[in-house]
Amino acid sequence: MGASTRISRRSLLKGAALSAASVAALGVVGCSPQSPDSSDDGGTGTAGGQGSHTWEVKPEPIAAERIKETVDTEVLVIGGGYSGTCCALSAAENGAKVILVEKDAMLNGHGVGGTGAIGSRELDKLGISFDKPIEMERWVSTCGNRCRESLVAKWFRESERCMNWLLDLAEKNGATCMVTVGSRSAVHPEIDCYHMIMGGEVFEQHSAADFVEYLFEAEAVAAGAQFVYEMPAVQLVQDGDGRVTGAICQGKEGDYVQYNASKGVVLATGDVSYNDEYLEEFAPIAFKVMTRLCSDQGNVGDGHNMAAWAGGTFQAAPWPTMMHPQAAAAFHGPFLFVNPDGKRFMNEATWVQGKCVGVMVNGGADHAWSIFDANWQTDLLDSLQYGGGMFWDSFRAFGTDYQTAVDAHTQTVEKGLESAPVYYKRADTLEELAELIEVDKDEFLATVERYNERCEAGEDVDFYKEAHFLYPIKEGPFTACMVAPGLLAVCGGIHISDDFEVLDDADEPVPGLYAIGNCAGDIYAYDYPINVQGNSHGRCLVEGKCLGEQLAGVYDQVKA
Repeated sequence: MGASTRISRRSLLKGAALSAASVAALGVVGCSPQSPDSSDDGGTGTAGGQGSHTWEVKPEPIAAERIKETVDTEVLVIGGGYSGTCCALSAAENGAKVILVEKDAMLNGHGVGGTGAIGSRELDKLGISFDKPIEMERWVSTCGNRCRESLVAKWFRESERCMNWLLDLAEKNGATCMVTVGSRSAVHPEIDCYHMIMGGEVFEQHSAADFVEYLFEAEAVAAGAQFVYEMPAVQLVQDGDGRVTGAICQGKEGDYVQYNASKGVVLATGDVSYNDEYLEEFAPIAFKVMTRLCSDQGNVGDGHNMAAWAGGTFQAAPWPTMMHPQAAAAFHGPFLFVNPDGKRFMNEATWVQGKCVGVMVNGGADHAWSIFDANWQTDLLDSLQYGGGMFWDSFRAFGTDYQTAVDAHTQTVEKGLESAPVYYKRADTLEELAELIEVDKDEFLATVERYNERCEAGEDVDFYKEAHFLYPIKEGPFTACMVAPGLLAVCGGIHISDDFEVLDDADEPVPGLYAIGNCAGDIYAYDYPINVQGNSHGRCLVEGKCLGEQLAGVYDQVKA
């Protein structure tokens, strides 16, 4: 099957057999629908077709006599990340009986705890507002106009309401919110909308990366929800009409538990960052990064498999990858980049995704070097009036001045030179710096000379970087910071409706089955938009809250 081929419902239930050892080697948890038409083919559970991918193989249903316990609920959420915990709380506080099952012994959060929103009362306090049509158009165009605009528009409609709900929870728990700055770039602007929530008892007990998830859990449990850890879902349960009615999970002692869910099963299992089979088919550019930055190595596509085996389909490939160029040094700025051959290869004053792709595709390697001279702090300060944003500026509070970012990056670079000398280099001469970063000296010196000529001329005829970002490299000491792309998430996957229903290849819902967060597709495509900073967490917030309300039967009332 080609990478650009949409998976059909019919082909998903066919395929050559994979041995149990093969599936285990892929790091994939097996799961399948329990349906009356399962084939008897010697234990492979396949339907005799030509498919060979894991998601095309239908395992044998777990026999009823092997299930040690049956538990009834209304809503079953599979996965304890941002979207799953949010959905569990939203459904529970609106009166639904909820159980969340998580395969790990802990909840899983990523990033620095920030959430993007197009509006909020915190933004109102700061006098910040945005042109929604412009920001949505930027989002959609970044996605190559191949995301589903109605789903994106739902996010824009619901974002402010959902963020204010989160702010209410934060305030109730003693936390506060800081809105950080974006980028002033004319080409790749990032709006000031990143809400970093911190403080309070729950925050002190956890990290910034997973605080929001544990905040949701505490509130959900207080509302009557049950969270069950070390309980991975291994099979979905379907009735004779194909409706998903629950899931079979396996506890750490090996016993099977069947959870029946009368109102719906929610897949919130995260992305496929640690499943090479999925990456090869749907996001092969991910193999070019230096490292995978997501700490949750359990993100192997469990939910994707469950949806596929239940009759769902996936969004078209390629799936968008969320990447940041901080797999090595944490700072790079708008300065000259050279690849391992010592050559310049791109316009460096671009956004985080652009830097990652530029390094890997145009640079031809998994890293490059950002080169600057002794005047770099002055140059950086000057540049921030024209650009900035993710990791070029810093996570500084809205209203603080540019010097705050310069001071933070100065500390980063100086500390890096001391504690991470593999990624940060400094030398008195360019010749010495070339040796330290192990590039061809003559090529490197010629590159710097030509770059300085472009700076003096005030026009970059090589890559047309804006003239105000042309800072020469002349006065020692000279510094090099390694620019290395890292994969945060593959934010594409299961084909869903605007109501988060898993869809088949005819765009019809698989009854009783929903998908949210990074296992769900369609809200992004091709590339990940960053003009609304933190929108991945923002989509988890909106999808989790809205679906929870929907399953509790109150969404039509509260959305107004």
